[in-house]
Amino acid sequence: MTEHGRQQQGRDSSKIPVGETGAPRVGTVLAAFATGLAVAIVLGLAASLLFPTSLAAILFLAELGLLLGAILYLAASGQKIAETMRTGPVPSAVFPLAFQLGVALLLANVAASVLLGPPVRDIEFVAGTQSTLERILLTISVILVAPVIEEALFRGLLQGALEARLRPWLAIVVAAVPFALLHGLTPALFFFFWSLPVGWVTWRTGSIRPGIVVHALNNLVGLIGLLAAGPLETEPVEQGFRGMVIAVAVVVLAALWSVQLCARIGRIAKHNP
Repeated sequence: MTEHGRQQQGRDSSKIPVGETGAPRVGTVLAAFATGLAVAIVLGLAASLLFPTSLAAILFLAELGLLLGAILYLAASGQKIAETMRTGPVPSAVFPLAFQLGVALLLANVAASVLLGPPVRDIEFVAGTQSTLERILLTISVILVAPVIEEALFRGLLQGALEARLRPWLAIVVAAVPFALLHGLTPALFFFFWSLPVGWVTWRTGSIRPGIVVHALNNLVGLIGLLAAGPLETEPVEQGFRGMVIAVAVVVLAALWSVQLCARIGRIAKHNP
């Protein structure tokens, strides 16, 4: 084979042909999201009628509806749910590193709150949960349900389908956009960058399990902080030049730590395919 032929073969092999990975078509993914959204709206409206004052109950049922609707559509389309949403196992050595990645991104989250202002929507939502039952539902939704559903839909289903058609880095970037917008327009930029290392780990390991660990840890600590702090001001607090410099430094250090952890996870995944 000529040198040109070998180079062409190398370029072609870097792209995964459609259908060889078992990933669904993008149209199927969009239809699954649309079905999930429709079921989420129905269950959310039902919850608002049954529990008109409980935002936690509405969120809980709407989140379950989003995943349930997507699963029902995928099952009806003949997709293998576990494979499509990439719920498979990973080497046990990945989980301690995923936990550390969660800590790194949590530090970045705290610093971003200093730079961009407090998480207004989260503060207002937690402040609206008064009863013990509501707080239990909120805790389950935020710590367990949301990480599983969001990772399964965005990193498992959507990113997996995109990886079969785009280069991995582009699939990770594209999947990060709707995930970021889901969390609101104001913090969207932060959640976009937050999503990138989680998407990279999902691609390298082929599983959403490490991402669920990262996601759950961030949600857990964030919720504990909001519940423990009680009512908070939603207006940005002037931090001063020194506070801003410290926050930027924390973001940079957290980003460097995240890159290092991603590289270590990648090496483990490479030697344990």
